Amino acid sequence: MIFTLIYILFAGLLLKSFHTRYISEKRKYFSFDDRRFTDDDYLKVQDLNIGRLEGIFLFIMLGVLLLALGVHLFIDPVLSVWLIGLFLAAMLLLSLIVDLKLHTVTYDRSHLVMAVIWFGVIAGIFIFLFARGTEDVDVVFEDTHASMLPDHIGYAYEEIERIEMVDAMPEIPFNHNVLGTLNQRHGSFSKGDTFFR
Repeated sequence: MIFTLIYILFAGLLLKSFHTRYISEKRKYFSFDDRRFTDDDYLKVQDLNIGRLEGIFLFIMLGVLLLALGVHLFIDPVLSVWLIGLFLAAMLLLSLIVDLKLHTVTYDRSHLVMAVIWFGVIAGIFIFLFARGTEDVDVVFEDTHASMLPDHIGYAYEEIERIEMVDAMPEIPFNHNVLGTLNQRHGSFSKGDTFFR
């Protein structure tokens, strides 16, 4: 459900951007409000080639969104999360570049501040994805309990019914909540009569 909402939201943003860029008569640019510029400044803005840059980014973002949707439906939803992050990062990168270009015309420090904020958000997206992504788990057996590393999550031996060592991790179902909650790594799910945690 959350993926459906994300794809609908991002598709709506793309449609709105395409409309503003290629159809709208009131506005020419979608990455900033061009109505606030004076005629002289507007001529300088046109010399920055922001319209061409927006067109390039629109088609890149469309390609990434369609790729993310295809990967989600036919290959691996976990990988599609990274592509959605890449789509969002591309959108923010466009805003960062446009703010830096507009600063050369207006010399308004708010454009520099926004560029720094966009950079921080882009970095935050990928830090979050790396931090919350799935990781392999090592198990250390101690005297009273088994600990899962790297977070030292302990399970008392009384709680463990059976341990089965396998060569490869079981395949995670497509509907699995990848990010998990709290310190989960691969979450809990059943496959046949076997319960994995």
